[in-house]
Amino acid sequence: MTRVTYLVWSVLVLTVIINGISGQEYKIELSSSHVTWRVENKNKSISVAATVPGGIYTDLQNAGIIGNVLDGFNDVLARWVAYDSWTYETKFQVRPEYLEHAASILVLEGVDTVAFLEMNGRPFGLTNNMFVRYVFDIKQYLKAGENELGVRFMSPLEAANARSEKHFTAPQCVPQEYHGECHANQLRKMQASFSWDWGPAFPSVGLWKNVSIEFYNGAIIRTVTTHINRDKFHWYLKIVAHLESGVKKQKVKGYLSAKLSVNAHQSLTIGKHIELWTRDDGKIEAELNMTIHANVISLWWPNGYGEQPLYDLEVGLMNEGESHVSRKQVRIGFRTIELVEDDASTALGNTTGGQGLTFYFKVNGYPLFMKGSNWIPSNILPELGADKEIVDHLLMSARDTHMAMLRVWGGGVYESDYFYQKCDELGILIWQDFLFACAMYPTDAEFLETVQVEIEQNVNRLQHHASIAVWAGNNENEVAIRGNWYNTQPEFDRYKSEYIKLYVDVIKPIVERLDPGRRYLVSSPSNGRKSEEDGYIALNPYDAHYGDTHYYNYIADNWDFNIYPQTRFASEYGFQSFPSLKTMRSATNKSADFSLDSDYSKHRQHSPNGNNNIEVQITRHLRLDKNDTDYFRKFVFFSQISQAMSIKAETEFYRQSQADWFTMGALYWQLNDVWQAPSWAGIEYGGKWKMLHYFARRFFAPVLVSPRLTLTGDVDVYLINDRFVPIIDAEIIVDVFNWSSLTPILTQSYPANTEALSSTKQASLDIWKKENKEEILLKFSLKCMGVESPPNYIFPVPLKTVKGLSTPNIRVKLRRLDVSSEDENRFVVTIKTDAIVLFFWLESEVDGHFSDNGLILTEGETQLYFTTKVSTNKKTIQRGISYSYYMH
Repeated sequence: MTRVTYLVWSVLVLTVIINGISGQEYKIELSSSHVTWRVENKNKSISVAATVPGGIYTDLQNAGIIGNVLDGFNDVLARWVAYDSWTYETKFQVRPEYLEHAASILVLEGVDTVAFLEMNGRPFGLTNNMFVRYVFDIKQYLKAGENELGVRFMSPLEAANARSEKHFTAPQCVPQEYHGECHANQLRKMQASFSWDWGPAFPSVGLWKNVSIEFYNGAIIRTVTTHINRDKFHWYLKIVAHLESGVKKQKVKGYLSAKLSVNAHQSLTIGKHIELWTRDDGKIEAELNMTIHANVISLWWPNGYGEQPLYDLEVGLMNEGESHVSRKQVRIGFRTIELVEDDASTALGNTTGGQGLTFYFKVNGYPLFMKGSNWIPSNILPELGADKEIVDHLLMSARDTHMAMLRVWGGGVYESDYFYQKCDELGILIWQDFLFACAMYPTDAEFLETVQVEIEQNVNRLQHHASIAVWAGNNENEVAIRGNWYNTQPEFDRYKSEYIKLYVDVIKPIVERLDPGRRYLVSSPSNGRKSEEDGYIALNPYDAHYGDTHYYNYIADNWDFNIYPQTRFASEYGFQSFPSLKTMRSATNKSADFSLDSDYSKHRQHSPNGNNNIEVQITRHLRLDKNDTDYFRKFVFFSQISQAMSIKAETEFYRQSQADWFTMGALYWQLNDVWQAPSWAGIEYGGKWKMLHYFARRFFAPVLVSPRLTLTGDVDVYLINDRFVPIIDAEIIVDVFNWSSLTPILTQSYPANTEALSSTKQASLDIWKKENKEEILLKFSLKCMGVESPPNYIFPVPLKTVKGLSTPNIRVKLRRLDVSSEDENRFVVTIKTDAIVLFFWLESEVDGHFSDNGLILTEGETQLYFTTKVSTNKKTIQRGISYSYYMH
């Protein structure tokens, strides 16, 4: 990188808030709620108020320099921002007594990304990794009174190009359909900020996390890690306090203590005197060990399997000769987790599926099927990704649809502390990718050095969370090398060597040293332990007998269970759909844009051939006339039907395959969205649930009757049970309907029994193998005391060819729920129909949430709930409710 001339900063007037940590320790917060920041570009033609934590796009948007970044074509129209250089600057006051402390430390929690730092006109450091917390000793640069801090950012596009010229690593650029930028793999920066097939390019710069200055003597606790093991009667907790002195090679003397709050309002306290020498970087670790009787601890369970008790752990360090204590508090859960990769024949016997290795998570001694999705950043601008309201909504939406695991995908960011704390509380396990995705990566000394710091810091930061289940080195890079995705085959040996150097020689030892209790997978997908045995680049990383797989197929009939390959663990799979018209209108109000042929629609579809792939799937099953004057609205609606039905089929196939292949995970792609565009998401940007997410509540149900239409024309019926108790003496009810009537023409029942935590085929049916299959549908339900299963359906032929489907007379009525005042925003919605209705979909102009949607109506009356975000009268809601359904 080339050092550029620093800008001359203008004088600022500001107020500094000083937070006294204790009698002898002080902290100056430099967030913009306490001081005034400004940002200006290279030629000083733009100078505006800045926000810290924040970023350049939000600052320019707030100043009116650019419009809403997600409107229209603004992702391209505002690209000039990423080509300019920007300087953030502030002034603050330092009292003379603060400078008497041994350490004066500038802490930058997140800098995005390549920046040069100055204090009072004197350069003192640089940054090159947005995932690293930077800690600078600035004692020699500070003065009593007014001080000035400047952070001069290099254009991320120029920085990436400059590095690529020296250390080119494939691929050259993203596909042109992404409307993105090149060489994101050269920077330790959110890879998706240069664009992806589901999102726009906003190559941001800024101080995206907190900035502060710490003054202290002795040492402080920067992070705490916990290592938990158990036997029959006790938990064994090793607590590691990661200390920083701020001074090289310093003796740290003091008293280290830990207090753990346990059940029945009890607490356990331990402590010891320490006397340690820090390393050259001023850091050292100190340990405490605590033994806890199992009687005072309750187990932490994933969502759907039990409760999530968390316990406060406070670790303190009283430095010798000082009156202050450095404290760190975390909340921990007690659970065991293991990724089991054993001989598959032990689970399945010596069958075809019994070859190879298992791949499943055993939690608290039980093998649990992991239901869930993949998490991408909640906002394309990283400084906005920690918004608690948005994080809460997305994670609770995952919880409410029975998800037990989310995979934090490797092209985003390590999420906020709040995100992982919320996952701990909700019981959502996290498959955490390290942030390398869909590319080869350089292995020059500078790159590897910053990666080492990144991995160490983030493992230490996240390790104590009960929700962290597994670490993975990268997203799809093993299969990319083996599959020659980026024309790397001519240099295969080079790229394999660099791959091993980065993920095996550098990252793997760090993770295994800092967190030996969790599995580190080199890649996802991979063959897991088998890939390692085969030299880390397997001949077939998608081998169904090992590890995890990512599977996408837009050509075959995606509603057909029989097209999907077996796998031990499906960690990615999905299909696109359009967001609702309501969500799209938040990005454009031009009627001409609402057409598949519009420049706007083409611009927003980043997946090559994406709209055609959606159309192929729609027209396999649904009748859609291109000459229909309502074509675009129907295309949008049908795309959500097709997506929901396709992922339903694939997910239920994986859940069924627990029986004969020991498939033990289904994480579909993807949970959330970053803008208003076609994508694989189940929740639209803004938080609206697509039909897919409503379907997920049903196809992830803890107990599910799941039928499969086989290639021979039979219907295999599975009973899936994710509970810890078996299902016995149950009945599966099969109702056969003519499309023309709400009254079944035939009802039959079949005995059903299954073990706990299992999937079992109950029967193979041929009751509908007769003429006129296009005139009937099958409904499956469960009759069992105290056990519920959502209804499930089989359509023997594509819906576009069914006969007898009549136009229904539908009435929708609303009434306020007659309960306590705390539910005043909840309403009962009653739907009445005189005919079968397919994919009945409710919309509301009033912001709120339906308890169910996308329904197959086979009864004359159905009730569900609508909850508004704010108090609204019934008439306003009733007027704003509309509905759609499939009809041909």
